[in-house]
Amino acid sequence: MGPRPPLWDGAGARRRDPRVASGHGLRNKQQMKRGPFIAGVSALGVIALVPALIPSAVAADDHYGANLPYTRYEAEEASRSDGTTLERSDDLESTAIEASGQSYVALNDKDSSVDFTATVPGNALDLRFTLPDHTSGRVDVRVNGETAATLDLSSEAAWQYVGGDFVYDEPSQAPSSTVARFRFDETHTLLNRQVRAGDHIQIVKVGDDQNAYGIDFVELEEALPEVSRPAGAVSISDYEGAKPGDGVDDSDALVWAMDQAANTPSKTVYIPAGTWELGRQIGINHSDLTIQGAGMWYTDLRFTSDQIAGGGFTFNHEVGGVTITDFYMSSNLKSRYSQNAQYKGFSGSAGSNTRVANVWVEHFECGFWMGDYVDASNMRYTEGMVIENARIRNNLADGVNFAQGTAHSTVRNSSVRGNGDDGLASWSSIDTYSHSEARVAEANSFIGNTVELGWRASGIGLFGGKSHVIRDNLLINNFSGAGIRLNTVFEGHNFDLNTDEGITIAHNKLVCSGTTNDFYGKTRGAIDFQEARGEIRNVTVTDNVIVRPYAEEIRADFGLGKDALSYRGITLRDNKRDDEAGYTPRNQVVNYAEVNGEVVRGVPETDNYSLYWFQRDERGADGTTHRYWVSKADGVELTGDMEYSQEGTVRVYNFTTGDVPSYLPVSSTDFAGSYEYVGELTRSVRNDDGTQSIIRFWSAK
Repeated sequence: MGPRPPLWDGAGARRRDPRVASGHGLRNKQQMKRGPFIAGVSALGVIALVPALIPSAVAADDHYGANLPYTRYEAEEASRSDGTTLERSDDLESTAIEASGQSYVALNDKDSSVDFTATVPGNALDLRFTLPDHTSGRVDVRVNGETAATLDLSSEAAWQYVGGDFVYDEPSQAPSSTVARFRFDETHTLLNRQVRAGDHIQIVKVGDDQNAYGIDFVELEEALPEVSRPAGAVSISDYEGAKPGDGVDDSDALVWAMDQAANTPSKTVYIPAGTWELGRQIGINHSDLTIQGAGMWYTDLRFTSDQIAGGGFTFNHEVGGVTITDFYMSSNLKSRYSQNAQYKGFSGSAGSNTRVANVWVEHFECGFWMGDYVDASNMRYTEGMVIENARIRNNLADGVNFAQGTAHSTVRNSSVRGNGDDGLASWSSIDTYSHSEARVAEANSFIGNTVELGWRASGIGLFGGKSHVIRDNLLINNFSGAGIRLNTVFEGHNFDLNTDEGITIAHNKLVCSGTTNDFYGKTRGAIDFQEARGEIRNVTVTDNVIVRPYAEEIRADFGLGKDALSYRGITLRDNKRDDEAGYTPRNQVVNYAEVNGEVVRGVPETDNYSLYWFQRDERGADGTTHRYWVSKADGVELTGDMEYSQEGTVRVYNFTTGDVPSYLPVSSTDFAGSYEYVGELTRSVRNDDGTQSIIRFWSAK
């Protein structure tokens, strides 16, 4: 419906609702954010609007990988302007081998572009790109010819040079036998406008240089609304002088907020939207603490140091039960410092029942490395940790490693991409060097994740332990190593204690994984077994699909004969190769409007989601996301002093569309000059006299 100005009745008089006493206006703004009052409808009561953290369910039998909220558009499938070239190769030393589908588009000339048509609405975009080492560039994101964002591209977080066990930062440091890797990186942004299905989107080279800008893909997403400050939370902005984006180190402010929150009933730290700079490693020193951001598209934590041990979060001794959610974090780390960086996104022992959700972790040494490195008598363990709905990308080494006795811990429904060692791993390490003879790693699980585009080691690796589960994952384009790997190449408990139910690897899809050269001249299968310090025992590998592997489907250095498998208690059953199988991750979102927790109608993708409050996500049995919203038309309070226009039997009230909608009086608001029409919604229930109220929303110009 197009914009219409507020109407007056035929006599030109303003109408008021005679049934409600005047003078109340809108309720407290904080209350509106947390739980809007629905006026005149006592049966509906108060609807909680805090985005709930819903544990991900196990995927349905026909679903592999994470249920992701974005739609990917591959550059090679888009239209291209003059000045572009299609780069495609399966050669292990080509840049294209690191691209999705082993192809990308190079923007060679200024104003060259890739062009695609949006199939879904969105307001946020992620771009995967490559530039030559030590170069930078700039691209425009244009929607229907208008600039929606300008992205600065840089290669400085990327490009490593690998030879066997060693990774070098510069080719000048490396012997001639090394090969370039980590040639792609990502950048993301909120757009300055809403993209609709059918809109024309261009990625345009605006940098005036001679470098080719390689575009692998873009991902378009409808970013959820900001998470408001929870009731009783201590905000980092409460610290004197702390504010985002001012170039001042906010480490003291964050530590202060955690210390203060630990002594409050809520035990919640809130980090508002904006870029917060952290100049040192941050210790988490309090149990049962919640660290809550405004959302991964809004709260940005930047660790500014590029030095050893210069950043990331560390769980300190005796800490447990921590909840960390809803922010993006990255760092200026450019080197592993010969594997001595000690600069993980999250590290240490997280104690019992710690949960990390809806967090985007990028450009660290590792995303998560969970383990305590002290004398065995003082060892603390990570037990029952859950990492879910995370984006763990473009780190120099492992995405996640459950080490040093980590047990009963899970990574689920997460995107793991572009990491420089195992994407997901469980290592039953002992670390005799520091006398940290930890317990066996036990019952860790990797369920329903999408692991792709790793450039060293395996997609998912098990380095010993017992009773682990790898299930329902989608592993794509792991060209430098196995898709799933079990091995005994490191010191540790290995698989000698893997008795009882054993290890299960079931219902995974592995696409373009395995390699003919793992940096040591060795072949690795899509699923690979390797023995060095002991035997692999008691493993069931069943119901997996292998698509277009780079080497063997399943490989073992002890062979796959009946006797060898039976001796080790290894079962291979119902695994098949299917080179025609598709592998596009599901990303379908079905939207519903709720009143008082009950679904009242579906919400089409073409609707304007700025007119709703996000309520929660739930994983459907078919792998789709069921997303629930509350209408802002139901969430505002109407009072007797509010003017409305009469359109037949319909009353029209006017509000802004912000997180806290504000009432706009007809008589004193310059709609034409100051506001633009956004949309309108009908309230869910009728007025006592049988008329219907419509809330018409506007945004300031």
